[in-house]
Amino acid sequence: MKKKLVLPGEVIGTSEEFLPGEGTFEENGKIFSKNVGRLEINEKEKSVSVKVENPPVVLKTGDNVIGIVRDVKSMMAIVDIEKVVGKNRGITGENIGAIHISKISSGYVKDIGSECRMNDVIMAKVIQTVPSVQLSMVGPEFGVLRAVCVECGTPLKKDGNKLVCKNCEKTESRKLANDYGMAGQKL
Repeated sequence: MKKKLVLPGEVIGTSEEFLPGEGTFEENGKIFSKNVGRLEINEKEKSVSVKVENPPVVLKTGDNVIGIVRDVKSMMAIVDIEKVVGKNRGITGENIGAIHISKISSGYVKDIGSECRMNDVIMAKVIQTVPSVQLSMVGPEFGVLRAVCVECGTPLKKDGNKLVCKNCEKTESRKLANDYGMAGQKL
């Protein structure tokens, strides 16, 4: 298998020699690169493709994401998705997701505001991307990673299943992720 760097629009073969593969297109018998990447020629299958080394991140069902709650309604939370866990590039395309109240926890949730609030940093799973991005916080690894006091804005510390403000001593509740307090390491 041969590899060299190719640019978009570069002729990388002909349809008489190879079958066009991923990252290529054929026009008038010539095969062109669609992307900047490494040319991969598979002599066995007689195919040619272009492998992007650091492709843009597009949200997919099943992705674990880190986001910031931007709005809380009676039946849903709106989240700005900041990062796909395990990916180093920013997200391309739609990066706003919604979490329906039924997808906050496996148990009954009466008030979504008691489980997440504006500006909370959360970890969630993408459960749908079309027609809109839908997220779920069901599961112990999903939930709030970082929260601040609604009274004074001080970061809240975990104390058992509750969150406590060390500044004003207010106690709050959220649907916490197992690793609450680790948001800085996740981002």
